[in-house]
This record gives sequence, structure tokens and C-alpha cells, in this order.
Amino acid sequence: MFPFVALCASAVASLNAQGYDSLMRAHGLVDVQSVAPRVQVSLKYATTDNFMGANVYGDLRRAYLHPNLAKALARAQVLLEKACPGYRFLVYDAARPLSMQRRMYEWVAGTPNRIYVAKPHRGGRHNYGAAVDLTIVDDRGRVLDMGSSFDHFGATSHLGRERELVRSAVFAPEVPRNRALMRRILGQVGLRPYAKEWWHYQERMPMPEVRRRYRLLDF
Repeated sequence: MFPFVALCASAVASLNAQGYDSLMRAHGLVDVQSVAPRVQVSLKYATTDNFMGANVYGDLRRAYLHPNLAKALARAQVLLEKACPGYRFLVYDAARPLSMQRRMYEWVAGTPNRIYVAKPHRGGRHNYGAAVDLTIVDDRGRVLDMGSSFDHFGATSHLGRERELVRSAVFAPEVPRNRALMRRILGQVGLRPYAKEWWHYQERMPMPEVRRRYRLLDF
């Protein structure tokens, strides 16, 4: 396991040097696009467009998931294109090494936003390859309006108040439809959302079972 260091670039350099792809595969994960080639991938933590404003993934570009979740996403992509020809899922984050989870948690520790980031001592679903963050792009490659940006910490990212926020003119009228589309399609393949993050989906499996069945990405 890599020691936690304040300089995230050091952690990323070590991760790359040891072969990110090899480590993920050694932990039983698969490249999402090898299972679901129509799904697009743009890792937000390999950019500065995230809640930290920092690239913590370096030049990493592939998204990895546990095979069960990757296969579910592949089925969901087929269903999405049947319902809306040309539409695709766009993955923002998938499996996440524990070293990166520590960096993220350090950023929010001691603030109200800590509720949005899993504590790194045991790891969250992303640290087992058991969660995926995603959105939908239309047949022209435009990201659908989901009401808030990815990684936004606040009420507009929560599920359940969409109609109210349309009435108060916070949301555009299409936001409830877009979120409902994603929830319906992913729900058909057995995935459920996290109520505080419209972009986060996972298997319907309690966390203790995830820990028993899946392997922690402790690197």
C-alpha cells in the first residue's frame, strides 16, 4: 500500500509506475469499455474539473469496475439506445484506489462536505469497484442537463426534489425527465442511486456484503 502523502502528484507517479491497469486487473476488475464499448469515459479526477480542483489521477484514462457492475452497465447501454437512439452513458468515475480516497477525504475532513466522501479507513463502494459515477449524452454528444454539475455538494445534487426545484425555477423543466431516464434505465439492470448524488449508481447490495464479496483496492 502506498503511504499517504500530501503531494497528490507523488501518489499518482507511484501508481503509474507500478502499472495502474495491471493493478486493477490483478484485483479482479475489468476495463468498462472492454465490456461496454458504446459507453463513453471521461474521468473527472484525471482533470481539474472536480470538487478539489486538482488532477489526482494523472494521465489515467480507463475506467474499471467489478465484472458484475460492468456487465450491468453494458446491458443498460443497450436499453438506453433502444429508448433513445444515439444516447450513451458517460462515466465520470469508477473504481478508485484507496490512496486516492485518502486524498479526497483529507480535502473535506472537518467540513460539512465530509458526508459526501467515504472515510478511507475501510473504503467505500468505489474502493471495491462497486460503484460508478455517470451521466448521459445525447445523439449529438451533448451532456444532458441533470440540474447540477458532477461533484456538486449541495441540495441540487440530491434526488427527490426535482419537481419542486422546477417550480421555483432552479431547475429547467427537462431535469426531472433526464434524471428519471437514467434512474429508469439503470434500475432495469439492478442498479440504484445514492440519494445525495444523482450521478452515483451501485448494485443493490449492502456494504457488508460488498466487503465480503469484493476485494478492496488497497494501493
